[in-house]
Amino acid sequence: MKINTIEITNVKGIGNHTFQLDLNPNKPSILVAPNGFGKSSFGIAFDSFRRNKIELNPKYYHQNDDNNRPVVSMLIEDGGIPTTLIADDTQNTILNDFDVFVINSQLFAKATKRYIKGNLIAVPSLEIEPTILVSTIPPKADFTYKAADAKRDFGTNGKILQNISSVFACAPLMCDIANTIDFRKFAQVKKSKIISDIKTEINLQGGTSDNIRTWIDTNKKGELFSIPEFNDLSQTLRQFDAIHSDIDSILAAFQIIDVALLMGADFKKAVNYLCFLDDKAYYEHTISTFNTTRHQIRPKVDKKHNRLIVEWPKAHEISNGQRDVLSFITLLMRAKRNFRKQNCILVIDEIFDYLDDANLISFQYFITDMIEEMKRDNKNFFPILMTHLDPLYFNHFCFNRHKLKVVYLKDMPYTSNPNIAKLIRNREDGSIQTNVDKYFFHYHPDPIDISTDFTNLGLPNNWGVSTRFHQVIRGELTKYLNDQTDYDPLAICFGVRVRIEEQLYYLITEQDKKEVFIDKHGTKKKLEYCETLSLNVPESFYLLGIIYNDRLHMKNNVDIARPVAIKLENMTIKKMIRDIFN
Repeated sequence: MKINTIEITNVKGIGNHTFQLDLNPNKPSILVAPNGFGKSSFGIAFDSFRRNKIELNPKYYHQNDDNNRPVVSMLIEDGGIPTTLIADDTQNTILNDFDVFVINSQLFAKATKRYIKGNLIAVPSLEIEPTILVSTIPPKADFTYKAADAKRDFGTNGKILQNISSVFACAPLMCDIANTIDFRKFAQVKKSKIISDIKTEINLQGGTSDNIRTWIDTNKKGELFSIPEFNDLSQTLRQFDAIHSDIDSILAAFQIIDVALLMGADFKKAVNYLCFLDDKAYYEHTISTFNTTRHQIRPKVDKKHNRLIVEWPKAHEISNGQRDVLSFITLLMRAKRNFRKQNCILVIDEIFDYLDDANLISFQYFITDMIEEMKRDNKNFFPILMTHLDPLYFNHFCFNRHKLKVVYLKDMPYTSNPNIAKLIRNREDGSIQTNVDKYFFHYHPDPIDISTDFTNLGLPNNWGVSTRFHQVIRGELTKYLNDQTDYDPLAICFGVRVRIEEQLYYLITEQDKKEVFIDKHGTKKKLEYCETLSLNVPESFYLLGIIYNDRLHMKNNVDIARPVAIKLENMTIKKMIRDIFN
């Protein structure tokens, strides 16, 4: 299974756009785009899915025009066979094949009107939307199972039956049984007679319980397993720890069939209520485990709307980190409980962009744990993370065991010079490392010629003259500052760094201190040295570290040019760079 493309039409800021993704399952996929591109529109589109169509909130119609009807289509590939799935006003074939869940920010602004000294004042505050864990609580219903009654009703040899109360108390098992077994087929005349006749034969047997169980296993197991529904039920029961053998599963199946036929429609109701209780206990335990606030946060029944929710403290009563992590964990738990199909899509819309280091580790833990769990269940899980952050930021903190799939949603107007990338890849070669670091990648008042070394490494010969190399860099800067689109982003990194260091060098008046400045390793240390000399170092020189720091080392062949290009298109960044060259 692979998701090739997703096309979105008429959702919020997206009129029509086809996202070329090529996503593989069970790997985190980072979709990167600058703010304003339409990442939230992507999340809203998937969050608007309903069983048979899209239901888009009117405020999210493209250009606020309800004539712009929303459409989402996905081109998937399964076993090499391409298929297009569509969701619109009249259909949703995507949900036929996929379970979908969207996690986004739960914060909203609220204004409370109060009379203060006779004046009506609107007092603003940040609130957290209550998280709906179960949208509709099923009616209370219990299984009508009693072991003593089951043994009595079975007949003379009812003693061979085990007490399977623990089976009826296991929500995941009962949910599987209810979803896969059609108990009405056991009421069909032919199948009902086969099972009834076998029970009669069992009750005619003599000896101990072990003797009778062995007789069933030897003489009747094949006949019972020839009934497809009985075989499926027995195999499902074998997944339960307390069912140790085929004969245990057969005897348990007899009892479950009797209870299901006796209860009729109430059997499924009892399963639904058992699963609700299991979900509620799961939510209570997990939230309690990760709640580090002073508040008691736990699921509660919203009687008015008959649903299970979590009500959060006001935003100012807990820290941003506590709020983000608890909210994320709770929504992720709900996603896990909702994912039933073989194929699952989880869209996470930027809620983690402002997490600190520790909470990023928490985020990593939960996503990677969920990926591993889905893989164990043989599911195709597509976690899609929407962000404006540099994906190298995530590589630093997260997903060491799961190779990131990074997709840049916006086409960036730049042209990468392969020779610059090649120079970066070779910067640690012993023949050039010292000279390149000192004369090429940083400012130095004296030129140097290492053309022979450049030639030996397959680099342009004339670039081996430091003054010529910096002319090339200045040419790329001129393109960028003149709003051309064929500049090299990595060249801008070099140019900004060298320009800042050059300006600082000429602010220093004493030659010996200039030499100390040149010998400092790294632009940040040069800036800090100038501060010790009481020089006025512009704040922008530090801020532009987002451009010139940590970008000139090739890391595992990761594309380091595109993330820089995204930042360089920011108008504030461009103004700061333009200012240092004016």
